[in-house]
Amino acid sequence: MSSFIRFSLVSEAIDIPALVVALDDPAAGAVVTFEGRVRNHNAGLAVSHLEYQAYPSLALATGQRILAEEAAHHRVIGIQAVHRTGPLAIGEIAVWVGVASAHRGPAFDVARAIMERLKFELPIWKKETYSDGHSEWVGPDNLSAETGRAGEVLPQWQGELLEIWLSSGNDFRGRHGGERLDHGSHRVAEVECVAGLGLRGDRYFGYKENFKGQVTFFAAETVVAVREQFSLPELSASAFRRNLIVSGIDLAAWVGKRFRFQGIDFEATEECRPCYWMDAAVAPGAEEFLKTKCRGGLRARILSNGILRLDA
Repeated sequence: MSSFIRFSLVSEAIDIPALVVALDDPAAGAVVTFEGRVRNHNAGLAVSHLEYQAYPSLALATGQRILAEEAAHHRVIGIQAVHRTGPLAIGEIAVWVGVASAHRGPAFDVARAIMERLKFELPIWKKETYSDGHSEWVGPDNLSAETGRAGEVLPQWQGELLEIWLSSGNDFRGRHGGERLDHGSHRVAEVECVAGLGLRGDRYFGYKENFKGQVTFFAAETVVAVREQFSLPELSASAFRRNLIVSGIDLAAWVGKRFRFQGIDFEATEECRPCYWMDAAVAPGAEEFLKTKCRGGLRARILSNGILRLDA
């Protein structure tokens, strides 16, 4: 149970020593802190300075909710997070997060999750001024300066979610020339989607910033086709190491597009690229069979929070 959770906005330099003192607790074996600083470049352009504007009441409520939700998933002792508003010079700290926990694992996990969610969800807008004198406003997640992501109309997926698979670790990644690992996959009836991080409990949750494969979709029709092609009627969809088995959706038509599924926003980034491990996990020839028509699946980023549930 967390003893101290507080999100705040400040218009002056962040008082880091005071924040750290507030996290002091004799039960804390770890205190993880993060400083987000103003850098001198963005997207290939030289930046001279920034200005942040917030919708204060909503930003405070949203920030406090994010901290409370992340604390609920882990046993932490205290959490502090602060975001600056107003003008900031290069090198100044724009956001600070601190987490105290009995052990280092939860402290690192919560600090990262909070920082990613603040970036995606907090109603704070940034005016970026460049060295050539021009400037532009961007909203949460660098989208519309007027609304962030709110109000964005996305096409709805009309397909069904038939299976959800999660795994705690990678079996194939980094195993070239060696044996596959066996972390296994477990099937669940629902899963929490966290914007910018992935599926809670999956191996790629919080894997790295802006990761293209926070979630993977796989067509149920492909599962059937593989079973028929290789005479494997009992083959489990877990063999493909994809997360969401969907039916009635042409995955190839969505590469590079945004969409909404069960009320959650996604951005399809690219086709999954099956590798030679599929020949070992499924059957010889499976890699080649999965290379065409997006049979290997669809990778996507998660743009909003929510719960995905199996269709009845």
